[in-house]
Amino acid sequence: MMRRISLRGASGFVRRFARLAGGYWAGRDRWSVWLLTAALLALTVAQVSVPVMLNLWSQRLFDALEQRAMDRLPVMAAVAGGILLFNIAVTVSHLWVKRRLQFGWRAWLTRRLVGDWLSDGRELALASRPGDHDNPDGRIAEDVRIVTELAIDLGHSLTYCLLLLVSFAGILWQLSGVVPVTLGGVSLAVPGHLLLLALAFSAAGTAAAIAVARPLVRAAERRQGLEADFRFGLARVRENAPIIARQHGEAVERGRMALLFGGVRRGWERQTGALARVMAFGASYSVLSAVFPILVVAPRYVAGTITLGVMMQTAQAFQQAVAALSWPIDNLATVAQWKASMERVLGLKAALDGITPLPLVKAPAPDVLSDGGDTVRKR
Repeated sequence: MMRRISLRGASGFVRRFARLAGGYWAGRDRWSVWLLTAALLALTVAQVSVPVMLNLWSQRLFDALEQRAMDRLPVMAAVAGGILLFNIAVTVSHLWVKRRLQFGWRAWLTRRLVGDWLSDGRELALASRPGDHDNPDGRIAEDVRIVTELAIDLGHSLTYCLLLLVSFAGILWQLSGVVPVTLGGVSLAVPGHLLLLALAFSAAGTAAAIAVARPLVRAAERRQGLEADFRFGLARVRENAPIIARQHGEAVERGRMALLFGGVRRGWERQTGALARVMAFGASYSVLSAVFPILVVAPRYVAGTITLGVMMQTAQAFQQAVAALSWPIDNLATVAQWKASMERVLGLKAALDGITPLPLVKAPAPDVLSDGGDTVRKR
């Protein structure tokens, strides 16, 4: 069962992460870093504008189709082409800015950890220090990459979903109108019922997804640890190859590698089972989110109170709002992977900070001095 993390523990984890990695935005290149961050935010806003434009475009298109207005189709096609070109430009620019920011952050954090590791004899003292800090090379090479890349990916997707929710919540509220509801003989005018339904639908889906995916975080953490153990075993064989060859210990090492890889297989299978449950739920949820809004709005279209364009616009707006609210469901596996790697990086940093630097040893003066090939002993 997944460990329950208290709010205090979560806030402490965020503070530790900010202390370790947040200095990238305060370093000597902070102006260029902040410029890239601002550009990433602006391009995210531009990305959100694309589904909003498509939502308005679809309403006009389906109304034109319902009215058999063929003269509007060339204009609608031209507008769609403009939206397509705009989306291509935004997507490519966003990818370039995001990847530059990700690699810059990774390079900065890598330099910091390598500097802490290879200084004052810490690389020697770390091996004998107790605690969770094995495989420092793997943590610096792989976990730092995962931490920096996924942190920006998750931050971008969360920002995108929040902006998307704000945009389509307004559209849904406007399209909902006011619906009379009778309870106990009392008629009430309920505004924004479609937005309320989207919130309830997403809340139920999120709660169900968390229940289904509860073992996923533990499975991801366990698998990454087993993968690190296997990499460490391979590195150990490489470093001790001369000794193994002299002692003819290849069979023993093959057996040890087989055991370590067996652990990797078990970790993979456990994560696969947890991930399969999450994906099965996600597949069902995506189909329901596409069908549910149409079934809700269809009676109003049949009654003639809304046009076909408005019905399709409403269904799309509902889907977009639900998609924005479904960020926790869509990113459970990614958050689990990021958290596991972040814990490994923080564990290494804590271990390095806890090592007392070795004292500097002054080299003794040589007893023999060389002078142009002649040897002179000190007196």
